[in-house]
Amino acid sequence: MDGYTACSATGATSPVDSLIDIDELKQDVAAQPYTFSYQNGRRYASSDFGHYYMPNDAPEIHRLNEQHFILTTAKGGNLHNAPLPQKDGLRVLDIGCGSGIWCLQMAEDYPDAMIVGMDVSPIQPKSKPANVEWIVHDMEQEWPFAEEYFDFVHLSLVHGCVVDWEQMMRKIVSHLAPGGYVEHQEFSLCRQYMLDADGRRMPMPDSLDELPPFFRWGRLMEHAAEKRGRVLQLGPRLFAFQQTAGLQDVTDEVHQIPTGTWSADPQQRMLGARMMLSALQGMEGFTTIMFTKALGWSLPDTQAFVDEVKRDLRDDGMRKAMDLHVVYGRKADHGESIEVRREEEVQRPEEAWKGLLGSRSVQFAGGMLAGAAAAGVVALWLMRRR
Repeated sequence: MDGYTACSATGATSPVDSLIDIDELKQDVAAQPYTFSYQNGRRYASSDFGHYYMPNDAPEIHRLNEQHFILTTAKGGNLHNAPLPQKDGLRVLDIGCGSGIWCLQMAEDYPDAMIVGMDVSPIQPKSKPANVEWIVHDMEQEWPFAEEYFDFVHLSLVHGCVVDWEQMMRKIVSHLAPGGYVEHQEFSLCRQYMLDADGRRMPMPDSLDELPPFFRWGRLMEHAAEKRGRVLQLGPRLFAFQQTAGLQDVTDEVHQIPTGTWSADPQQRMLGARMMLSALQGMEGFTTIMFTKALGWSLPDTQAFVDEVKRDLRDDGMRKAMDLHVVYGRKADHGESIEVRREEEVQRPEEAWKGLLGSRSVQFAGGMLAGAAAAGVVALWLMRRR
């Protein structure tokens, strides 16, 4: 296959046709089928597209939809936090769109916008609004889009996918129109922590041997990602990434998300329960490739360790939590002066306030989405329309 594919539900003309030469991008799927890869009983992206370490089969699509619910609920029901440009015909790019559910909901909220979802796996639903287009493409390769075209570029949980984030941010900013926004959300995945009975963050041991299996898992995943050359611990670095790329008015909103049912608050308990179930469902997918390929563990040893981690996940005696960083910044308008800084020169907001406040301000958010566990993307989308 060549570097990209456009997937369309019908032969009808889409508003995105004015954005991209769809006829040029489309391929005859029967003549050039997408070749999935399979390992340890799970389906993965084609080896021709990127280096994504997670599966893309039906259980993983279900987990991605559930994850979307968790992220959106944690942000108070918002699909984005950035103040989008006030204009008709917004051009939106979702990098690493996964199951496509964020694109579908954005298309409903912004019916005049053009939404492009880009991913290395063609797992998005064929039934979709006319203002949505799916493109199979490795985001680290040259993009088939014009520069300064998108008004909003969105990334969510693409940890472990990129070798050079400085180069990636230059690419993103070059394809962003002046006055447009980038929004990127990532967990502090490898530095999860425990809270005491008063909700204060507890210090964690530095030694792997002293950490419970669940927290040891995060450190080992971080080490495996470093060996792959693709950073997994992204959340706390996003602010510096965007400032270094020259974006203006960069904002880092941090949401604390519980794992487990230990919270006395009903909303937080619901969110924590779903976070725990999502982690339980995805643990093998998270871990197997990273441990067996990068760390050299045997499959039986990896599976035995995953069982230990799952026991910790179910243990509400450990009040587990993780930070979600939602960071957005604006590209300067033409003629606007900008300051570009190296990542090591950027002082993060919590560092500047540390001496005054003693700890980072954490936002707890409720949810607008409620009800049943996520099923397929189309089912969730249709439920939202009712």
